[in-house]
Amino acid sequence: MLEDIHDIRPPVMTGIDPGLIRALLWGAGTVVLCALIVLLVRYWLKKRKNRIIDLQALPLLSPYETAVRDLERCMADFGHDAKIFYFELGRIMKAYVSATFQINCSEMTSQEMARAVKKFKYLDSKVKTELIRFQEQCDPIRYMPVDAQGPLDAGRMQQDLTFAGSLVTSIEQIVADAMVREKAESA
Repeated sequence: MLEDIHDIRPPVMTGIDPGLIRALLWGAGTVVLCALIVLLVRYWLKKRKNRIIDLQALPLLSPYETAVRDLERCMADFGHDAKIFYFELGRIMKAYVSATFQINCSEMTSQEMARAVKKFKYLDSKVKTELIRFQEQCDPIRYMPVDAQGPLDAGRMQQDLTFAGSLVTSIEQIVADAMVREKAESA
């Protein structure tokens, strides 16, 4: 009775070997990945070369010149919306202070900027106070809810723009005077 039972035959291979297909897919993926890396490197090098040429073509502006240029554009570009106007005004002031004193004010809150400004050795206390007060006056308008924001007087916006310009000019004059004093002392 047990002599009539035969073992099951092993499977017979038909068609293409799955190992070969797997190897071909891995090879094709490797070729595509290498081609993609080559294309990305060529693109990056070409873009870098163009960026170097573009940077060489641009005249470099001092922080003061940049701030004055941006302040002149500010009222014309953002005068219709007080919130955007005061965000831009704050950005301009922070960018100017950052570039002038080599600190990163752009990511600072007004309170953090106030602490940093208090440490400046060149500025007198009056200018420090005006700069801190200016940022604090802009904050309520910048962070006011949209539904609570009413139309802001264009006269006040113009006054704040003028004040920001005079503040930038004052700081620039103080820094220039300090540089002259340092050169005179070192000579």
